[in-house]
Amino acid sequence: MNPGQRILVVEDDAILALTLETMLDKLGYTALRPVARGEDAVAAATTEQPDLMLMDIRLAGEMDGVTAARRIRSFSEIPVVFLSSHSEDALLRQAKASNPYGYLVKPVSERELAACLEMALHRHAMDMRLRESEDRYRTIVENINDALFIHDFQGRILDVNETACRMVGHAREVLVGANLATIVQPETARRQSQRMAQLMENGSVVFETDLVRKDGTSTPVEVSAKVVTQESGGIVQGFARDISERKQFEAELVRKNEQLRKSIAEKDQFFSIIAHDLRSPFMGFLVFIRLLTQSDHRFEPTRIQRLCTDMKQSAESLYALLENLLEWAAMQRGAAVFAPKDHRLIDLVEECIDLMQGVAHHKNVMLTHVVPDDLAVFADTSMLNTVLRNLLSNAVKYSETGGTVLVAARQNNGAVQISVQDTGIGMDQKVMSRLFVLDQVSSRKGTTGENGTGLGLILCKDFVEKHGGRIWARSEPNQGSTFTFTLPDMAARAAREAD
Repeated sequence: MNPGQRILVVEDDAILALTLETMLDKLGYTALRPVARGEDAVAAATTEQPDLMLMDIRLAGEMDGVTAARRIRSFSEIPVVFLSSHSEDALLRQAKASNPYGYLVKPVSERELAACLEMALHRHAMDMRLRESEDRYRTIVENINDALFIHDFQGRILDVNETACRMVGHAREVLVGANLATIVQPETARRQSQRMAQLMENGSVVFETDLVRKDGTSTPVEVSAKVVTQESGGIVQGFARDISERKQFEAELVRKNEQLRKSIAEKDQFFSIIAHDLRSPFMGFLVFIRLLTQSDHRFEPTRIQRLCTDMKQSAESLYALLENLLEWAAMQRGAAVFAPKDHRLIDLVEECIDLMQGVAHHKNVMLTHVVPDDLAVFADTSMLNTVLRNLLSNAVKYSETGGTVLVAARQNNGAVQISVQDTGIGMDQKVMSRLFVLDQVSSRKGTTGENGTGLGLILCKDFVEKHGGRIWARSEPNQGSTFTFTLPDMAARAAREAD
């Protein structure tokens, strides 16, 4: 007992009320001014806020003690101990149903009063602590990110938190009393009895499943369930954690691993092809050097000139291959400098054509262009030159003597479309399908035996896509080929920036 706890006596018998006040003072309690009617008791509960009420069941006025206690209970936690003249009074039975903290039969002895009040106040204190604990627990449960499902061994849901309601899209009233089978996938529902058996045997279980929302969509979750008690049908506490992000990460990891595996396989094949193409010209050099170092060989000047011409052609092809390989490697490492700026396209095209004129003249191939003077592009100078040089080199390489190579450009749907067309030997569908594919790079001789690897086209594709464009080809055997790529249009880019 806490000294000075305030007790309100609600009794319409003035003598009994005075007697109870005297007893309370003697027992160390503070007796408030008694009231005689139920209506006054309800008012005093608000104004006086006593620690306990001693209330007669039968009171003067229209409101009896049971009704007054129920009214007070609707807005306050004040404990009530009932007083009754008869232990089997029908009104007393109604009072018991209102869950009072005790009752005393008149006349009341001081000893009975002391014991009843001490027990009532102690029970009320314990109830308040339990209520505070429950409130703290409920606050924690409602604010955790995991969904909480409390259920029995039959899967009947006993309680849930707000996170669980949000996760499955149902209100608490709908979920409580329902079966877990209604919010999981059919396959999981079929294994429910097996899962419950595991719980009963081991006390806990962790597994992954999908919770089905009200709208039919599902959420992947990791469930950690633990048996709280096995009595009265069992109580299981299960926490379900949304693992959508983890599943997405795992799927992305699998996808990235597959991409890496494929990339490694492609590069292995690619380097195998490159090694072969690097070895061939070196073998030619070695053979020629061995011939020169053998003293018993004497060569005619015309033969030496022919061998030197072959070596020059091999050296130029080897140099072009190494140059492309270095640029491609820099691109793969992210070390390639990308600095796009505005260009007048015709200037770059004419510069690249001038560089190719020597090779084209040797094969009697005419290089020409149809590029508007005012057509501008937004591109990296070095990368665009590399693309044009590779496409022009291929066009000349696969053109017959007396052929023509045309570079054309035009605006098309907010981009500049550039094409390099030749009248050469063309390609069939099998060759076309291997273009721009890293692990399908293969050697293909030009019309006068020039070497080629296809690496230049891989480089063209990477550089064009770096600009946000795309590249493609059209060709038929003996009908020539046309390679086309797109670049950002400077005018369209300026318009977008202005917006």
